[in-house]
Amino acid sequence: MIAKILKLDKKLFDGEVREVVLPAVDGEMCILNEHISSVVILKKGEIRVFKPNIEYPVVFDVDGGVCSFFENKAVVIVE
Repeated sequence: MIAKILKLDKKLFDGEVREVVLPAVDGEMCILNEHISSVVILKKGEIRVFKPNIEYPVVFDVDGGVCSFFENKAVVIVE
């Protein structure tokens, strides 16, 4: 699956991932390959991105945002 994490002024991440963990307003949410299409509102917290074959995540601290997941592509726009 592909994930993009964007701020209004720059790209933070763009690449293949095996898992993305998001700080959704309703609780932590994990997106995996073939996840159901969804739009998620994010609260302040950490986004953890797990790349293929790498044990530890890349972590981004965010103040909120939104994530759209469709056809194995996650696009996250953060504050």
